[in-house]
Amino acid sequence: MDEMTTPELNQFLEMLARLIEANAKTVEEAAQIVRDNKVKA
Repeated sequence: MDEMTTPELNQFLEMLARLIEANAKTVEEAAQIVRDNKVKA
């Protein structure tokens, strides 16, 4: 099975939010963090 479950997706999004809070100083940096962490389909 290659799909994320709802709990897995929630955990991933929380981790991403924490990365953004800890590291992004600008909107552009936040966007780059999201792009760098996209799940490859």
